[in-house]
Parts: sequence; C-alpha cells; structure tokens
Amino acid sequence: MTKTMIAMTFASAASAGVLVNPGFEDPITQDGPPFVGFWEAFNGSANSAAFNSTVMPRSGAMHAEINILGDDNSFAGLFQDVGGLTAGDNVTFGGWFATPSNPLDVGVEFRIEFRDSFGDFEVARTPNETAAPSGSQYEPFSLNAVVPAGADTARVVFAIQTFGGDGPSNSGVIYLDDMNFVPTPASLALIGFAGLASRRRR
Repeated sequence: MTKTMIAMTFASAASAGVLVNPGFEDPITQDGPPFVGFWEAFNGSANSAAFNSTVMPRSGAMHAEINILGDDNSFAGLFQDVGGLTAGDNVTFGGWFATPSNPLDVGVEFRIEFRDSFGDFEVARTPNETAAPSGSQYEPFSLNAVVPAGADTARVVFAIQTFGGDGPSNSGVIYLDDMNFVPTPASLALIGFAGLASRRRR
C-alpha cells in the first residue's frame, strides 16, 4: 500500500507543469508573450534561426532545428516557461539532441532561468550546461536544479552561440526532440525517502 501511494504521488508530481509541445509537432512561435505553453524562438542575425523541421525527428513527424551559418558573434535558440512551481521543488529539464555538423563550430548551452511571474523578473538561473551532441544519433541531455526562494516559474532555455573560440567556420546545426521538464515538490521527495527508509527497516 505505501509503495503504491508513493508511486502515485510521484506520478502526479511528474505530470504537473510538464512542457507543452515537447516534440515540436506544433509551431514554434516568435511573437512575444505569453511564454507558458509555447516554444518561443530567438536569434541574433539573419544567418541564425530556430524553427520546426521534418529532416530527422526522433519521434513523431517534426523536431526543432537551431542553426548558425557562418556568422561570428551570433546566437539562436528557443525557450518555454513552466509556471506553478514552489520554492524548494526539485526540477529536471532535458530532452534529446543530435547534430549533422562535423565539425560543430558553435557553442551549445542549456539552462533554467527561475522567474517571479507576478513581478515578471528573473530571480536566479543555473549555470549554462555546455554538453554538445557527439553526432547524428540522438542522445539524451538533462539538467537538475532546485527552485529558489521567490520564484514560481521556470524558463527552460536551449541555445547555440558563436561568441568566440567555437571554431573557424562559425557554423553548426542542432536538432532537438522529445523535450521534458519534471518538477518534484520537495515535500513529495521527503515522502519518497521516508517510504524507502520504512521499507528498509522492516
């Protein structure tokens, strides 16, 4: 009974606040807020972009493509806001990425920006994770964090850039698919640990 209740509790937490359009089957927008429930693209030049693509989906019919084509000091990416979070919640942002570029002459970065939705300002952010895909086969990536005090929204960001030291061509393409964001309230994590400890004592 206890194990079943814990599993149901964690399943409920995982289903709350998940990303909308995780497989990019619906359009990526570039039209301003709201950012909850939509992937919003951004770019720094005419030779950089983020958009829906059908070239190589991991699942479904579409995926996201982010590219910079021969442009120094540029950037491109996408983000989505997830609301309804509570300080102390454990969160995981991740997905699958691949690249057809060899070499991949761009820097890769993904992060979580924690925001106050009432004041519409950033409270804190994680350091940029800079892991890059090794080739044309999809690989998983993820980032874990804890929601800080004063934040109720997470902005999950994936971007590429050519701000220096990334390679002579300043070019690269990244594919993204099957993205996810899983919040686990701190109180439920404690329930889970307590349940495991109880089982071990028996």
